[in-house]
Amino acid sequence: MALCNLVLGIGMFFLMQVRYSRNLARGTRRLTFANLMGSPWDAKSLEELWEDSAADDRMAIEDVLATETHFASELEVSVFRSAVTGCSVYTSWLARLRTGRMLERVRAARMLGYFPDGRGIQALTQALHDRSPKVVLSSLLSLGRLRALAAVPELVKSLPDLPRTIPNVTLTAVLAGCARQEPESLAGLMKSADERLRLVGAWAISEIADTSVLTHLVAAIADRYPEVRAKVARGLGRIPDAESVAALQIMVRDPVWFVRYRALRALGDLRAPEGTDPALSALADEVREVRYGAAYALRKIRGMESRIVVELLRAGGQLGFDSLISEWDRAGFLYLLAGELTHPAEVQVNASREFLKILIDHGITSTLESFVLLYPDPEVRWMLANLLLDAPRAEPPDRLLALVENPRCDPRIAELILRRAGRPNADVFSRQGAD
Repeated sequence: MALCNLVLGIGMFFLMQVRYSRNLARGTRRLTFANLMGSPWDAKSLEELWEDSAADDRMAIEDVLATETHFASELEVSVFRSAVTGCSVYTSWLARLRTGRMLERVRAARMLGYFPDGRGIQALTQALHDRSPKVVLSSLLSLGRLRALAAVPELVKSLPDLPRTIPNVTLTAVLAGCARQEPESLAGLMKSADERLRLVGAWAISEIADTSVLTHLVAAIADRYPEVRAKVARGLGRIPDAESVAALQIMVRDPVWFVRYRALRALGDLRAPEGTDPALSALADEVREVRYGAAYALRKIRGMESRIVVELLRAGGQLGFDSLISEWDRAGFLYLLAGELTHPAEVQVNASREFLKILIDHGITSTLESFVLLYPDPEVRWMLANLLLDAPRAEPPDRLLALVENPRCDPRIAELILRRAGRPNADVFSRQGAD
């Protein structure tokens, strides 16, 4: 057994050495050709280098060309692409995509995606019918990279026959990239009998939506597949139009929670005043995520108004209140509110103080307690500590007493907390001094 393990270990070592040597040799060839190839780009010299190179060297040349597409300057990129597409390097990719072995076809499809040319786009659309799913995927990705509008009709036509192993998100990204200039070219997918095609179409359109697809999106708000309706809501949120807002006001009452959530987010993104009442109503939704969507919409439409929170509390909406504060706090609401305690206008200071008292009375203390330690303005820290200590309770809670032990705690605030608790502070300050 030990001998077998030893032999296996030695074999693995030599295999790793061989792999390392090959990778090192490949990297060396790549660097060599990167130094040989460079600006000014010329189709003739590139072709001569290609014709004089062995198969492994040609792979290194391809890697250099693919890398160079990312680093060529704006002034050089058109000359560089013309040099590549005008020589036998490019025609060899076209030939390999048609007649090469599977891995050769995959590589050829990938390389064609770096250089926009009508011949390559035609070859890639034809390769969508290749018998190998890997070749189809590589061709799809290349068409998306090229943002080939001319390929959209064939892409849409081929979708039902593409391998089901290709993820929806990949299809969406390719369609959105190719149809970015003409979103309406994807509208036919919204009428497909296949739920997957409607979903992919709605998803792609939602990434690039404009007024040209507004009618098609509005027509799909009642689609029987909730995922499609959610993507439709997302797309409508990109089109500032009265028709979009009216459709979204209907969708906030959808029976499926994530459609309601998307519709509320879209109303917020549009900053449509008509979305205020639906958002306020949605703060009472039974689903937490929908309440967060409503809070987001209100923040975008009306800003973070203290009056909204007060009205919500008066109505007894504790769940809506918690969701609203949670969403707004992520946007810095409490930080801004605390900062107003030192506002030059006394009216603003008083309003901020009274509102903070309401929040403290309703248990919104964790963030404010952290501000007592971390807020940049020492005057704000002092005022927050007093507000927290003035809350109606028998004595300061353990969380406030724990602040005293924190090295960041202002000594004045530590003394105030201990004095309110009726405890001597000598031991605490001696421990702070020892630290």
